[in-house]
Amino acid sequence: MARKRKARVKDKWSQKKWYTLIAPEYFGLAEIGETPADDPNKVINRTVEVTLAELTNDYSNQNPYKKLIFKVYRVSGDNAYTKFHRFEMMREYINSLIRRRTSKIDDVIDVTTADGYVLRVKPVAFTVKRCKTSQKSAIRKIMREIITNNASQKNFVQFLQECILGRIPSEIYKNAKKIYPLRRVEIRKIELLSEPKQVEVEQPQQAEAVA
Repeated sequence: MARKRKARVKDKWSQKKWYTLIAPEYFGLAEIGETPADDPNKVINRTVEVTLAELTNDYSNQNPYKKLIFKVYRVSGDNAYTKFHRFEMMREYINSLIRRRTSKIDDVIDVTTADGYVLRVKPVAFTVKRCKTSQKSAIRKIMREIITNNASQKNFVQFLQECILGRIPSEIYKNAKKIYPLRRVEIRKIELLSEPKQVEVEQPQQAEAVA
């Protein structure tokens, strides 16, 4: 009786190639990881997470708790180039700021930058003690005005950097503490909703790399 021939099992991993993930230009084109694929087209739209501390090699302040999510939009040779997809403060850090008998004030604000990027920004403020509903509303109004005004006056990269590096949260803190004493203000999340049409990606104007 003839014996059945055993089918050869293909080693799928041996057919795959590793692609180096590259951060956007305004984050210094840093290498932020690797991803395997047997076809470069399969790398497109993959996401990678990295903390600001890892990206800049600066572990001071809240950098280890600031997480950036980038998405691959182009592959060239062995490199996979990414663009900004989302920013968020880690949940454990935000939870560590919550205290009993204090108030947490947050909001969701959709803004359009001067160069046409649409972003969803989620600020949060923590008070020293519990405040009144009217004071919460007043603080929320200040957050909304400052974030909206900054977005309309700055391009995407400038606005993103000022949110992540804490300049806009500091501006909110300075103005909102006049309503009620605050302990902390953060931008806890930024999501990219849409990009302007017919604009080449990752060509910021007059933007310094985050360092």
